[in-house]
Amino acid sequence: MSKKTTTTDARGLVVSNDGSGTTISNAATFSSTVTLDTLPKATLQAKTAAATLTAPGVYTVSGSSAFNLTMPLASAVPGGVFVIRTLSAHAHGLTGSAESNGTLVFCDPPGSGATHGSKVAVEAVVGGSVSVVSDGLSFCVFAASGSHTISGT
Repeated sequence: MSKKTTTTDARGLVVSNDGSGTTISNAATFSSTVTLDTLPKATLQAKTAAATLTAPGVYTVSGSSAFNLTMPLASAVPGGVFVIRTLSAHAHGLTGSAESNGTLVFCDPPGSGATHGSKVAVEAVVGGSVSVVSDGLSFCVFAASGSHTISGT
């Protein structure tokens, strides 16, 4: 059985069993538009020493030696995207030590070997990067510049 939806100024939205389709009997008005300057922007933060990340965003990492950034609980940032880009030629990394011991916090996408682990190391070159997204249970690597390795149990 098909339904017909009609919108009018007098009656609002009306759904009936008579006919099918949608009819708008009043003038449609659009009150705003989306422009690039109104879209949300990721935060950009520089890290020069080991730290615990608390919010999704873009992080630049540099220092005189390699260090790790500790990820928040994946369940605390579902859908959160973290981009880590190295500005020094060290194998900076991410660790999931905030998770319960033994949790395999990181995973590569299916088809790439499906590696799981508790640590990610970014290639020791300037400009190396890794991007991860939280599915609420773990962080999945969805992009990288250069190479990365996932290790740990």
